[in-house]
Amino acid sequence: MRLKKIDIFILKSFLLLFSGTFFLCLFLFLMNTLWKYVDVMVGKGLGLGVLAEFFFQSALTLVPVSLPLAVLLAALITFGNFGERYELLSMKTSGISLLRVMRPLTVLCICLALVSFYFQNVIGPDASKRLGVLAYSMYQKSPELEIPEGTFYDAISGYDMYVKRKDSRTGMLYDVVIYDVSRGFEEIRVIASDSGRMESTEDKRYLYLHLYSGEQFENMEAQNMSRKNNPYRRESFREKHILIEFDSDFNLIDEQFVSGKATSKDMRKIMHDIDSLSAQQDSLGKGNLYDYKAVALAKGFVPSQRDSDRIAASPVSAINTDSVFQSASRQDQLRYMENMQSRIRTQQSELSFKKSSMSVGDENIRRHWIEWMRKISLCTSVLIFFFIGAPLGAIIRKGGLGVPVIVSVFTFILYYITSVSGEKLYREGEWGMVGCWLSTIVLLPLSVFFTVSANKDSTVFEVDVYKTFFRHWFGGKVNRNLILKDVVIEDPDMERCAALNGRILECGSELVTRRRLLPDYVKLFWGEGTAVSDMRMLSDDIERLVEELANTRDKVIIELLNAFPVMPVYGIEPPFGNRPVNAIIGYLLPVGLLLWVRATLFSVKLNRQVETVTGIASNLKSYMETGKLNDNY
Repeated sequence: MRLKKIDIFILKSFLLLFSGTFFLCLFLFLMNTLWKYVDVMVGKGLGLGVLAEFFFQSALTLVPVSLPLAVLLAALITFGNFGERYELLSMKTSGISLLRVMRPLTVLCICLALVSFYFQNVIGPDASKRLGVLAYSMYQKSPELEIPEGTFYDAISGYDMYVKRKDSRTGMLYDVVIYDVSRGFEEIRVIASDSGRMESTEDKRYLYLHLYSGEQFENMEAQNMSRKNNPYRRESFREKHILIEFDSDFNLIDEQFVSGKATSKDMRKIMHDIDSLSAQQDSLGKGNLYDYKAVALAKGFVPSQRDSDRIAASPVSAINTDSVFQSASRQDQLRYMENMQSRIRTQQSELSFKKSSMSVGDENIRRHWIEWMRKISLCTSVLIFFFIGAPLGAIIRKGGLGVPVIVSVFTFILYYITSVSGEKLYREGEWGMVGCWLSTIVLLPLSVFFTVSANKDSTVFEVDVYKTFFRHWFGGKVNRNLILKDVVIEDPDMERCAALNGRILECGSELVTRRRLLPDYVKLFWGEGTAVSDMRMLSDDIERLVEELANTRDKVIIELLNAFPVMPVYGIEPPFGNRPVNAIIGYLLPVGLLLWVRATLFSVKLNRQVETVTGIASNLKSYMETGKLNDNY
């Protein structure tokens, strides 16, 4: 494990980029947090100390999320630079494999994964707790800016306020209704006004409410249930000012308010609370089952006195409830049915409430499990992202912030979508714990595939490979690029070339006379026909002629040879070299028909090329015999 110069060089190259990408990713996630809490912070008059602590605690909680993306981006740029500057090629030619180049960075990423775990299990819970306290305390500050439209607002102790519409620019409130219950519900006071405005005093201990054009109603005496009438007072006003005692200064709430969240606990505390919550759920479930057996399975109706005497006189095993019901009077039957319906509705409501309470408890347990497994999955994602970024950079061979940023964004989007979706499905009880590891399950095979491909110098990301594949599959045009050679070691045998050209002309003329545009479906998948063999022979003769005459010193012949098309005869041959595979594809009609349509397009193209070959061969024959070309050339 002794560091060598190449290890130091690789570590320096990576660490310089990682330091920049880490703070860049952390800044981006902080901006996302800012947009999330911007409505809580704006206009609250918060001090710089409070805002600084808020962003500091947010940064501590975002370190584990920023590390994987920073490692991915830094690895992509580092190995992209190595490939673009041919440094990686130099290492490989010196006998250093890609895995050996990645070894010092792998050790570094393992250390970063341990740092991520430390932040999540030690620093993260405390930072999350402090952040929750700050966020909720900021939310409670200056309630005049948080009064909603169209609903009652009860954050001010002793007052319920309704505002139909408000102007956020001027701070005016319209159609205001206030219920003052600060003196108790017996002495309630109701105020209705057309408009108003609320602000805090300078010492932040009172709310100053300005109301315009309204009325006030209040009881002059405490309400008494024994009295039919209570005196009240009605007051109309053009302008009214009310001073409400309310401490709107910034005060931190008790940490116990957010300490119950799973994000505020380390792994040991989470496991302890999971055991406690599970025991509580089991106890609650057993209690619900006992209540159901004791109450829900009891008799559904209360019999009359006559029926009770008859039931009491009969053995328990001989009681027939149907006969008791049929022997009762019509009035008693209706009473029994109403009683039973009432019991069913009550039991249904109780079961629904118990189900809801049990579901909340189960979801709380699953939230704790999600947080426990997230502490591990985020650590492993650091290594997974490195084994995606480093091989991709070596394959793409592009440095800078162009291609690496695009690849990093798409990879992180895939990771985020799979992670959030899997956790949501597990939290709702639709999936098992595998949902918490969905992102790892998706990205781990990709990291293995990219690492193996890059270590074998795979061409999986080379554009020319895909161009060649599509050109081969769809029969793209291939041009010949023959040029006059300055030095010719052996001159071509013109007599043999003339004979070969004559055979090309004869074969091409015959194929033109008996050309067939639609290939035979049976011969395409179960054998070769005569036309395919003749087309293959013509193509082979053309290639031999071009190879032989390529050494000529005649410029006209070179031009004629370049005019010969490269004939894609493989397009009308059986698509696969294995005859059983061709037979199976032929029986699969949807796939077979697609390949037959492809062969038809190739057949049309080859027939046009045969006409072109015939004309070029005729001109070549004329030039080789007389030294002149045909008039139509």
